Amino acid sequence: MTRRPFRLRALLWLYGNANIAGCLLALAGPALLFAGVIDRGWLAITAGLYYAGYLMARRAPDIERRIEESLSAKETIERLDEIIRRARPHLTPEMTTHLTSVRESVVEVLPRLGGATMHDGDGYTVRETVLRYLPETLANYVALPPAFRVTQPLQNGRTARQLLGDQLALLDTKLREVVANVAASDAQALLANGKFLEAKFRQSDFLVQ
Repeated sequence: MTRRPFRLRALLWLYGNANIAGCLLALAGPALLFAGVIDRGWLAITAGLYYAGYLMARRAPDIERRIEESLSAKETIERLDEIIRRARPHLTPEMTTHLTSVRESVVEVLPRLGGATMHDGDGYTVRETVLRYLPETLANYVALPPAFRVTQPLQNGRTARQLLGDQLALLDTKLREVVANVAASDAQALLANGKFLEAKFRQSDFLVQ
């Protein structure tokens, strides 16, 4: 795994919920000092309050990053629904609309792909999109501090929120094309869709330039 630059790691810490919670709780230290409740040792108490707040809020939202390949189509959809449910509070209405459409396309096409293997380029890549690319992309986004997602430029000056919106819109369009191609039994178009999805979503980390 590529080590992130120091500046990026510092920004993630600065914008992180743990640091914000620690700072807010630490404010109680000077407040208690000015109120005359504490005197000596107020600096150590303030540091302790910061650490307590940091520990309480440091856990990032947990979203599954991969769906097991051994699951049936029905079980895969159920697992995908759980991932979407956990991600939804962190998404904009437009993102949610695209994600709902993506889910509908997956429900339509996944049972028809069966147990696609690596040698079935089109079906395998669509399954990988559902099993790995989409869960990883959502998990990486949700793991970012909320303020960081909307303020820090990443790729081509676009924020994580903008990048995710673009990816979900594109994925929505491509999966609807896959549904149409499966219905028309258009093998060549399916192959092209599969290669596009693999190239576009192989890298799901917003922080990789």
